[in-house]
Amino acid sequence: LHFEYKVDDSPTLKARLIRWPALSPDGKRVAFSALNKLWIMDLPGGKPRRVTQSSEGEFMPAWSPDGKSLAYVTWSAAGGNIQRVSADGGEPQTLTRRSAYYSEPAFSPDGKKIVFITGRRDEQLYADLHMLEQHTEEADVPDDAMLERAAEREVEGISPEEGFDLRWIPAEGGDTQFIAPAQGGHHPHFAGDSERVYLTTRRGLTSVRLDGLDRRVELKLTGTTPGPRPPAAEDVVVSPDGNLAFVNLENKHYLVPVPHAGKEMVTVSIKGKAPASVDVKKMSAEGGDYLGWSADGKYVTWAWGADFYRQTIDSDKPEKVEISIEAPRYKPQGTVALTGARIVTMKGDEVIENGTIVIRDNRIAAVGSKTSAIVPPGAKVIDVRGKTIIPGLVDVHSHMWPPRGVHQTQVWQYLANLAFGVTTTRDPQSSTNDVFAYSDLVETGDIIGPRVFSTGPGVFSSSGIDSAEAALNFLKRYKNAYHTDTLKEYMTGDRIVRQWVAMACKELQITPTTEGALDMKLDLSQMADGFSGNEHTLPLEPLYKDVVQYVARTKTFYTPTTLVAYGAPWSENFYFESTDVHSNMKLRRFIPHELLDTMVKRRGQWFLPEEYGHQAIAKGVADVVHAGGHAGLGGHGQMQGLGDHWELWDIGSGGLTPLETLRVGTLFGAQALGLDRDLGSLEVGKLADLVVLDRNPLQDIHNTLSIKYVMKNGVMYEGDTLDQVYPQQKRLDAQYWWNMGPAPDVATPKSGGTPAK
Repeated sequence: LHFEYKVDDSPTLKARLIRWPALSPDGKRVAFSALNKLWIMDLPGGKPRRVTQSSEGEFMPAWSPDGKSLAYVTWSAAGGNIQRVSADGGEPQTLTRRSAYYSEPAFSPDGKKIVFITGRRDEQLYADLHMLEQHTEEADVPDDAMLERAAEREVEGISPEEGFDLRWIPAEGGDTQFIAPAQGGHHPHFAGDSERVYLTTRRGLTSVRLDGLDRRVELKLTGTTPGPRPPAAEDVVVSPDGNLAFVNLENKHYLVPVPHAGKEMVTVSIKGKAPASVDVKKMSAEGGDYLGWSADGKYVTWAWGADFYRQTIDSDKPEKVEISIEAPRYKPQGTVALTGARIVTMKGDEVIENGTIVIRDNRIAAVGSKTSAIVPPGAKVIDVRGKTIIPGLVDVHSHMWPPRGVHQTQVWQYLANLAFGVTTTRDPQSSTNDVFAYSDLVETGDIIGPRVFSTGPGVFSSSGIDSAEAALNFLKRYKNAYHTDTLKEYMTGDRIVRQWVAMACKELQITPTTEGALDMKLDLSQMADGFSGNEHTLPLEPLYKDVVQYVARTKTFYTPTTLVAYGAPWSENFYFESTDVHSNMKLRRFIPHELLDTMVKRRGQWFLPEEYGHQAIAKGVADVVHAGGHAGLGGHGQMQGLGDHWELWDIGSGGLTPLETLRVGTLFGAQALGLDRDLGSLEVGKLADLVVLDRNPLQDIHNTLSIKYVMKNGVMYEGDTLDQVYPQQKRLDAQYWWNMGPAPDVATPKSGGTPAK
C-alpha cells in the first residue's frame, strides 16, 4: 500500500481542527478555538467571527449559564490567565490575578463560580520533557499493557502527576480557591449541583465537592478489547440533570445511564457484562473529540476535525455543521540564486560542481552548471562558492511533542530540527490530534519549523477494531477529519485485525506504516500484508539474503531508528559517551538549558564501544538498499535536530557510500511519504528545501553538521541562529528560555558533536 501525494501549496489554508466547541445555552451559537484564537458562529450556517482582537493564544471556551459571556484561558510565553468576554465581542476581562497555566474552565450552574485545572507556568513551558521521557522510556517497549499505560499518561500533554490542582474562582474574578489535587483528571464540569464537580480520571468518572471532601469514583466504563486491562473511557461527560453520561470509549460514542448507587462505584462494560439495569446506547460509530451537552440535556455535541456535530439523545443520526476557518498560507515572494556551490541533487548520482540553483518564490526554477542555470535579471545572488548544497533532510520517524491542549506560541523542537537541516518531518504516532493544529500554524508562518506531517494518534489494540467495518469507520477520521495521508498501526490485534486496517487504508488511499515490537515474524508478516513502512530495527542480525531480498522486493521502507535500537544498546548513548553534547552552543540555543541538562548530564547506562550494534544494523540497511530496497532516516526525537545527524552517520557506517547515505536521509524519506514529486531532491519544480554545508559530506558523512544555511520553502536561515537572511534579513525572536539559567554565547557552536576518535 503506497500512494503518491502532493504537498498542499495552495494560497489559503483551512484549519483542520475546531477545538472545544461549546454550544450556547439557547442552542443558537457555537464557540470554539481554531488557529489558537477564539471564535463564535451562528448555527447552522453562520460565518465564524473572532470574539477578541488579542494576539495571545485563546483556548477552551465555556459559556456562562445566561449565554451572555464566555470564559476561556489564554497562553503566551509569559504565562496564561482566565479571561471573560461578552459573547458579542469587546474587551476581555482578566479574572485571575497572577499568570500561570490554566485549562478547562467551566461555569457552575448558578453562574457564580468557574472551576478549572491549573499548574505552574513552567510546567507548561517545560512539559516537553515529560513527553520525551515517557516516550523514550516506555512507548516503544514491546508490551501492550505498558504501551497503553504510557499512552494514558501522554494524553494530557503534561504529566498529570506533576501537581496540577482543581480550583475555582468567582465568576467576576478574584482570588482562586483550592478544591483538591487534580490527580490526572480532566474535563471538569457540573451536573445540576453547583457544589459538586465531575472529572474523567483513569479510574473512571470521578466527582468531588467544591470543599474538596467526599471524593469518589461514580462510574467506571471498560471497552471490548480483550486482555487483563480493558481500555477505560477517554472522556465521560454527565448530562445537566445528572442521569446520563456521554462517553468516548475506544473511539466510539455511547450514552450510559448514571446509576445512583450511593457511594459505591458502578462498573459498566460495553462488552455486555453491564448490570441488567444499565441500558447502553451506541451513538456515533466514527467517534469524535471534545464531548459536550446542550444546556437542556436534549443534545450531545462533539467535533470531528473541522466539523461540529450535535445529536438528540433519542435519535440515531447526528446533525453535521461544517465550519471553515481560513488563513493565508505563507509563501515568500521573489527570486534568489545560490551560485558557485557543489550541488548534490539526488537526481540519480548527479553531482554538479560550481553549480547554480535559482529559486522563484518557494520552488526551484533552475538547477545546473553556471552556464546552464541562468540567473535572471533582478534576482538576489548569494555566493556560496566552496560549499556543498544537499536537499533538506527528511525525518520520517520524528517525535516532536510540544504541550497538548493549551498550545505554545513557538516550539523549541521545531526550531532545533530546522536549525540542524531537517526541513520535513513525519511523526508516526502523535498520541493526540494536537499535531495537526500545530502543523497549521507552521503553514501560516505563525510558528517557525520544518514541514510537520503526522500519522496522528496511533492505531492500537485499544482502538476498538473488532470488524472490517469498525476499521473503516475509525480510519475515516484520519482521511476526512485530520486530512492526513499516513497512518501508524501498532499491535492492533491478531493478523486478521491488521489486515482489516490494511484493507481500510487501501479504500481510503492512506499509506500505512507499522512496527514489529521486537518480533521478527510480526515484522515480516506485516510486510506481506501491505504495510508500506517498518519502523524501528529488525531485531535480528545479521540479515541474510532471504530477509534482505524480502524487505527489498516487498518495497518496504525500512527505518531502523538506531538511536533506540532493538537487539542492541541504544546508540544515542554512544554519542553521549563520545562527544561533548552539553557544550554544543548551537544545541543550547534551541533547547532550553534546563531540559538539556536533564537529557545529557546524567545518563542511566554506559557501554563499551564494542557493545553497540548500530554498525551491524547499518550493514543490514546497506544490504537492503543495494538489493534495490529503501530505507529511511528516523531520529525518533531523541536529541532534536542533532540526533538526525547521529542517525545518518549510523546508517552510513554499514557499507553505504556517503551519497547513498544522503539519499536515505532525503529522497528515500520523501518517497516513503509519497511526496517525492515535491520533496527529496533538487530538481526544477520541486519545493525549495535545501541545506548549504561548509564542508563536503561526500568526502566525510560527518560533514553534514557543517551547516551554513538552511532553506525551507524558499526561506533561508542562518544555520547557527535561525536568523532569516532571505527574503528578508530578520533576527529570530528572543525565546523564553534564553534568559533562564546560564547565558552562553549561543551564536557560535562550540562543538559539532563529531564522534571522538
